[in-house]
Amino acid sequence: MHFGKAVLISSAVVLSTMVQAQVSPSAFSGSSQIDTSSSSSVDRNSPAALTNEEKSLAKQWMLEERDWTKYKQIMSGPRGVWSPGLDPLTALGVSETDPKERARYAEIWMKVESRRMELELAFEVERQKAAQQLLGTQPVIDNREWIEDWNRKYNSMTQYIGFFVTDDCLEDCEDLFHEVSASVSRTARLDIWFAGDATAESIGHWANHMKIDPEIVRARKVTLNFESGKAAEFGVDLSRLPAVKVMDVETGQIRDYE
Repeated sequence: MHFGKAVLISSAVVLSTMVQAQVSPSAFSGSSQIDTSSSSSVDRNSPAALTNEEKSLAKQWMLEERDWTKYKQIMSGPRGVWSPGLDPLTALGVSETDPKERARYAEIWMKVESRRMELELAFEVERQKAAQQLLGTQPVIDNREWIEDWNRKYNSMTQYIGFFVTDDCLEDCEDLFHEVSASVSRTARLDIWFAGDATAESIGHWANHMKIDPEIVRARKVTLNFESGKAAEFGVDLSRLPAVKVMDVETGQIRDYE
């Protein structure tokens, strides 16, 4: 009987000590499992103690302030060690356990990525335009290596395929564009010429819709250009677009695409 009382007294002392120290009984379970999920390790209702800069960044990533708070907490844990510099949407998406929240992050990611691609393609339009102007006149800057690289790739082509189109021809031009782009060989380049009131950004949107990789444009296997009178050189009627022409580089002969 004395032994039983001693056990009860000892248990009471331990429990009292745990309460006073505010330690959860689970702390004594010996579990070493790391929780990497955002839904269990992040308090969704925690106050968003964000700086003005962080609030601005959240808006730029199309996220709510509570999302940015979650992102900060996630990156302060194991995920930040495993994937330093990981973008907010990916960090939130791969850490989320709530299917609805995960789907929301995936949708936002697609919108942001699509916008990024459009802007990169729009910049390539302007950069290629600048390159054409630069190569036709005295270089403004000393960039001979870049110019030689441009000329080398330009001169290695045996065929130029001219695809004439307007920037609002999206779904209706998909089949023809993919057929033409699939026929481009290592020694042929696809030059896309946009007629009408196309802008660099609207061209970027068109190219992104057609799933043109910016890397292919940067490598100049595909070029995005303002029409600027090129239709007359290829014998294209701008009232009957889209149109595709093929030029033999050696002979200069132009024929219809077949």
